[in-house]
Amino acid sequence: MKTIIYAGAELPPILRVMSKAYSLSDVTIIANNIHDYYLSGLKIMHETDSAILLLSKIKEGVDSYTLQRILEKFGVKASIPTSDAKIGITLYREGKLKNNQDLVSVHRDLCKALQLKTNVIPFTNGEVEALVKTGEGEISLLEYFTAKKEFNVKKLELEGMEKIKPFDQVVKIIKDSESILIIPNDPISIMPIIKNKNIQEAIENCQGHVTVICPPITKRSTLLLETLGIEPTPLGVAKTFEEHIDTFLIDRNYQDLKPQIEILKMEVVATDLYETEAEYGNTIPKPIQERFQLETKAPPVITGLKKGVQKIGKILGTPEKTKEQE
Repeated sequence: MKTIIYAGAELPPILRVMSKAYSLSDVTIIANNIHDYYLSGLKIMHETDSAILLLSKIKEGVDSYTLQRILEKFGVKASIPTSDAKIGITLYREGKLKNNQDLVSVHRDLCKALQLKTNVIPFTNGEVEALVKTGEGEISLLEYFTAKKEFNVKKLELEGMEKIKPFDQVVKIIKDSESILIIPNDPISIMPIIKNKNIQEAIENCQGHVTVICPPITKRSTLLLETLGIEPTPLGVAKTFEEHIDTFLIDRNYQDLKPQIEILKMEVVATDLYETEAEYGNTIPKPIQERFQLETKAPPVITGLKKGVQKIGKILGTPEKTKEQE
């Protein structure tokens, strides 16, 4: 079993490529909770739900916001655009939780109902209050990363990180993983996971290979890292992971930092890391594939041909080949 740990206000481009071009049937995705928020009393699990919608074939409601507009007419304040599809997932989740079902089981049932081959589960049901103090006031970390305007950042506060407890199932999944890939979309959002002692111990005791992809260090991330006293470079980001990982992937533009990062007792590999899905095409970089092996999906044309041949075989009464015959 393989595990992907991801965090971010937006889905990492590499995760998008993986979902489109590779089979994730033997992968569990653990999503962070730092960007959870409330809409009219409903808890929207932003990162978990975003991953579920990415993997699902749901088209209805993904790009429509009718329910949010109706709520706004009732006086509900909505600072984060919330699609009808996300509200639908939230209503399903809330109903299950009221029947005393635990959150991990709820998400497994949700993935099963959507016929996903990948389980997507949240890291915890605890909450971290991530607030960015700017010259214009206080906003959530999610608002900061998704806003179109720039901000004069004064301070970043991460309240509650030391109190959150990961689900026991999450800790076990990490310990038992044959390979772990950590994909932050930014260097801040991943902190509740990588700074959690239970997760650190689980990663340390994991017998599988642990790979971290250094996220792009944008201007917005730089401002936040500086308020935390963290050097806004791959070296600074690598230090936040301490010594619990095997391989740290950085963009080629930073390969001069490789010797300094290697002092942290981790393998450092420079490769081409991009900020958009389009730049990757349908292929993840070779160093990732070597350490987190995935099978490519069969092209739709090939899949369609196979189904067509099987259908014709049934009509003609041709027996299907067994695995031994293949």
